[in-house]
Amino acid sequence: MKKFTNIFLIACFMCIHPLYASTCVNVDVNGFLVNSGVPIDQCNDLVLLDATEYNSINVDSIVATLIDLFQFSAEDMGAFVATCIITFITGHGVGRVVRILGKS
Repeated sequence: MKKFTNIFLIACFMCIHPLYASTCVNVDVNGFLVNSGVPIDQCNDLVLLDATEYNSINVDSIVATLIDLFQFSAEDMGAFVATCIITFITGHGVGRVVRILGKS
């Protein structure tokens, strides 16, 4: 009878809390992860993924997103170099004016 009760309790727990689901957790004062009970779409803390969800993440789409966000194009390089040259010439000119005014 005790074995049946244990199996029944495990089956009930599996129905209430699915084994393969993401869970929103936070860290308590002792450093342990605690289920926060917040739905995943509203989670501001840590999200634990199960193995199937982790494996379903498409690495190629993540890489493509990172390239789109952080790619350094020729236009960006040209704007950066132009800004550096203009800043150098302006600073050099201001330095000359300050030097001339300092002598008089």
